[in-house]
Amino acid sequence: MPARSLRGALAAFLGLAPLAAMAQTPPGQAQIYDPQPPPDSAYIRFVNTLGEELALRPSFLPAQRLGTKPEERISVYHVAQRVGGNQEFSVEATAGRRTGRVALNMRPGSFNTILLQPQGDGGIAATPIVDEADFNRARSRLSFYNAANCPAASVSLAPSGPAVLEGVASNAAKARSVNPVTAELRAECTGGQAAPIFPLQGLEAGGMYSIWLMQPDGRTLTAFFTRDTTARWRN
Repeated sequence: MPARSLRGALAAFLGLAPLAAMAQTPPGQAQIYDPQPPPDSAYIRFVNTLGEELALRPSFLPAQRLGTKPEERISVYHVAQRVGGNQEFSVEATAGRRTGRVALNMRPGSFNTILLQPQGDGGIAATPIVDEADFNRARSRLSFYNAANCPAASVSLAPSGPAVLEGVASNAAKARSVNPVTAELRAECTGGQAAPIFPLQGLEAGGMYSIWLMQPDGRTLTAFFTRDTTARWRN
């Protein structure tokens, strides 16, 4: 694709500006997370980055299992009640012979992504990421999670286009607002190691989506995207 076409494609894809600029969103604009959790609650979701099925027993939620297909690795956002202060929530995790027990703290009103990852001693570790919640409902929100052993990762328009999100450290995330268009993307690490090209399609205005970079076998990079969903709050 000619350089001019690449620039045009990037402009059409990104539209306005990075999510950090969304502070100028008009007051009272509803967030995409709907309904909002109670004031003393938070949203939390779990991510299986391992090479095998993961069983979870949170102390504050029903037990659940996360598989190894892309759509099975990411849970919905669940509501955790009565968070904040020194309140800790425990999660027991099992994957094959690996086991782990982790303690989590959450801020009221926050949205949290928990990466479940293998430890060198045969255990399972949990890395929490507090997600950005500001959003422009007229566009799509795209988040990129670097859950690989990659010091700095980026997502670019394929096959060799400019970066959409870049400089994402290992076990961290970045997000931005984008136009709801169809594109092909590639995620890669500093140094040239790249995951296969994957399609980005079905974006809708007001929708939230996540791109995931992982190494389930400990070596090979894989990348995919999912739509973010929340469990409906019920009293």
